[in-house]
Amino acid sequence: MTQQTHGGPGGRAGRPRIQDTADDLVASVLATAGSRVGTPAFSTRRVAELTGLSQTVVSRAFRRLRRRGAESAERPRLAGPLELVELQVAFPRIRVVFGVAEAPAPAAQRTAADRRATALLAALRVAGVGQWAGGSEEVAEPGQGRVGPGRLVHDWSPGQDWEAFLDAVAAGLDVAVPSLDAVPGDLLGLLAARVGRGLHGVDWRRGARRAPSEIGVGEDPGNDSGRYSDSDQAFGVLSVPEYPAPGSAPERGRSAGRWLPHGELSVTEQIAIALRREIMNAGYRPGDRITAGPLAATLGLSAATVRTAMRRLADDGLLDSAAGGFSVPAVTGADVVDLYAARLHVGMVLLRGVAARPRHRMLPARLALGAVEAAARQGSGADVERADLQFQQELADASGLEQSARSFHALTLRVRMFISVLQLDYTPAAERIVADDRRLLTAVLESRAEDAVRIWRAKLDNAVRHMSALAPEAFDAELWARLSR
Repeated sequence: MTQQTHGGPGGRAGRPRIQDTADDLVASVLATAGSRVGTPAFSTRRVAELTGLSQTVVSRAFRRLRRRGAESAERPRLAGPLELVELQVAFPRIRVVFGVAEAPAPAAQRTAADRRATALLAALRVAGVGQWAGGSEEVAEPGQGRVGPGRLVHDWSPGQDWEAFLDAVAAGLDVAVPSLDAVPGDLLGLLAARVGRGLHGVDWRRGARRAPSEIGVGEDPGNDSGRYSDSDQAFGVLSVPEYPAPGSAPERGRSAGRWLPHGELSVTEQIAIALRREIMNAGYRPGDRITAGPLAATLGLSAATVRTAMRRLADDGLLDSAAGGFSVPAVTGADVVDLYAARLHVGMVLLRGVAARPRHRMLPARLALGAVEAAARQGSGADVERADLQFQQELADASGLEQSARSFHALTLRVRMFISVLQLDYTPAAERIVADDRRLLTAVLESRAEDAVRIWRAKLDNAVRHMSALAPEAFDAELWARLSR
């Protein structure tokens, strides 16, 4: 087996490449687990079953991600055991702050607490923030934590040693009080919800109140800890993010977080998401004019950039363009049925491809299914619709059929926009969507391609029938029957 110098946790040379891959797989699972990471559902045995790796390799990945005994890290210089009190990720700086713990540690929580610490380090590893480019140099050297009154502060910015920063954070976690509260569940839930987009915008502080919209996957909705920004309130629990991680994103499939559900968005996709939100929230109807100025202000982009992207959206049929202006497209039921029929047939090709792929290629789809389930439990109908379409795209990307997956993605963008224009509510269908997605994933994991195709056909048939029930005057059931035959 090919050997390589390993630049990940522990920095050991000569590790086989399979361990590097295993570290990334396991880190992605732990980073998206939320507060449940300390439960038996995320033991080394269960993670081995989830990823298709051996338990020995998974156990080694846990140890390497935890980064115990890092030789380069300076020991924390505060009296008494520590707890995490602040975590901020705002380009170009990351800040991790420890404080002296106030409560004693229940002995029974030691294993779960250690796994929470591992999940925190895993999230920092796979989010890609260590690959930011540019930024300020005016922060403390990583690993040389600045001690204030009862606080130990670790800062990092681009150009500094990322591995030394992770070692310093790990050293703080080594002497943290071994209780669940040392790395709170609300923080882990927030990281799980944000890790796919690089953690950018995370601003958590112990004891600060958060809105329900900022509660993440696997997090207790009754926990009031953590902070949120006003811009987050308009999104549901599991909303598609508007803002990708800053800096130069690595080529897709080659970053440390390549096993996460995809979170990087182009400017055009950002604007498409913002447009959908405006259409839903402001009650825009077909034919209403939309200007670039308000969107530019919302996204922090220039009006010229937004207009360029809106012209591309018009070329793709997502907006109407006339006399230099833009308006909400006039969407008919036949347009939506046409789109669903196209997605049906492209999806059948993709499912036959994905059913022949190795199990570990399905990890992003498995994680995305968890988002669908969480959206159905604690989100809105719009959350379920977004999470479901994201799950479908993860399956498409896992197929390895790049041309078909790209076509499927383009069709998905149109479906999302048209659903927004027609103001369709998927809340009544949430339980059926979850059940269909579970059966679909099980079929592809067991390489039952034709069963997956059958489930997919029934899933889309259910979706069109649901739309027909909501707007019987707009949807032609006979047209769908002809196109989907």
